[in-house]
Amino acid sequence: MQIYPLDHVISYARKHSPFYQKLYAHLGKNPPLEDLPLINLADFWQAAAEGLVNTGPHLDGQVFKTGGTTGAPKYALLTAEEWQTACEVAGLYMPMGGLRRGDRVANLFYGGSLYGSFLFAYSCFYFSPVNILHFGLSGNMEIAELLDTIEQHRINKIAGLPSIVMKIIKLVENKGIAGRLCVDSIYFAGETLYPEQRRKINQVLGKHVDFCSMAYGTNDVGVIGYFHKDSCGFNEHRICNTLCRMELIDPETGEVILEANRPGQIYVTNLYKLLMPVIRYPSGDVGQYTEPEGTPDRKFMLLGRSGAVARVGFVTIHPEDVSRTLDNLGAQYDGFQLVLTRDGERDGLRIRIVSNSEVPGLTAELYGQSPLLKDTVDKGIISAPLIEYCSLTDLEHNKRTGKLTRVLDKRFP
Repeated sequence: MQIYPLDHVISYARKHSPFYQKLYAHLGKNPPLEDLPLINLADFWQAAAEGLVNTGPHLDGQVFKTGGTTGAPKYALLTAEEWQTACEVAGLYMPMGGLRRGDRVANLFYGGSLYGSFLFAYSCFYFSPVNILHFGLSGNMEIAELLDTIEQHRINKIAGLPSIVMKIIKLVENKGIAGRLCVDSIYFAGETLYPEQRRKINQVLGKHVDFCSMAYGTNDVGVIGYFHKDSCGFNEHRICNTLCRMELIDPETGEVILEANRPGQIYVTNLYKLLMPVIRYPSGDVGQYTEPEGTPDRKFMLLGRSGAVARVGFVTIHPEDVSRTLDNLGAQYDGFQLVLTRDGERDGLRIRIVSNSEVPGLTAELYGQSPLLKDTVDKGIISAPLIEYCSLTDLEHNKRTGKLTRVLDKRFP
């Protein structure tokens, strides 16, 4: 395990990485973190494709594909020591998230195709200080076979993407076998397990289930936050200060946000990656602190993807706002998806809701939450929102990762 002081990470990158040499060329000696320029993703990955980010040859360790399925493939590189450091430290936090000696855990994350989640979950469980029994199933298996294995081996903890978990729960509901399962906890990562999904799981299984985040991080950035069962609420993590420095940045002013309950874009500086350094690198998420400044491993809440919003005309709608609106109306639903469309010359928004019954007053409630939305509809700038009720299989997922796509843009061919 090897973790470096912040000033060493900066000086090493500046000396050995052509990308950082150029980026920091105008700076004096030993600049503080807040004086360093924020990473521009397009510039970073263009340099990475040309081999200019790395500080040396990649001779051992791991290669993961990152950045989703759009654009040119992007590869996150880690040495063997860097990979082990991340997994060892993340594994030490697992008991804080609820892992207990003797747990029987099904790993349903995706493996292969240079995808990192299965290997990371396996390694976290392996390095955990409590002894558990690991079932390496993977999300690549058929759902029926996964469920049969969970029942047969009396597995009590499931770890996987929410989209995979919900498919299993749907099959449990259809077969009426909830009483034959021992599942008491769900570990998830890669996407949020939304409130309506949690309610559905508890409803189908007929008992309270613990919902625990594996960790917060990405292949390119590394580990950022860990989940503490006794202190973290929905979408909350604690900063893993052992492995990184996390900052919240105001997107309009570039100001570093220190106060609680003020949203900002999350930027990360990794303290264990020297081969492919990431310094003031955007995670792609928006968050806010939920504890006072100075709190050890300060708690923060994820508010959604910084780019994962529905931009209808010039009106911005966050999926989290739609989820909150549905909850306020007491809607009974298993999921939803926002679809951006074109109606002649106007933008439109279709809201796909997985429900057997309509949600009265949804459009009016959305207008009440966003007067700008109603105003632009009234003026004919955008089309009125359309509500579509559908089944779970009608929602579109990322073909490589299996994650539910909360916002789909269907305006372009």
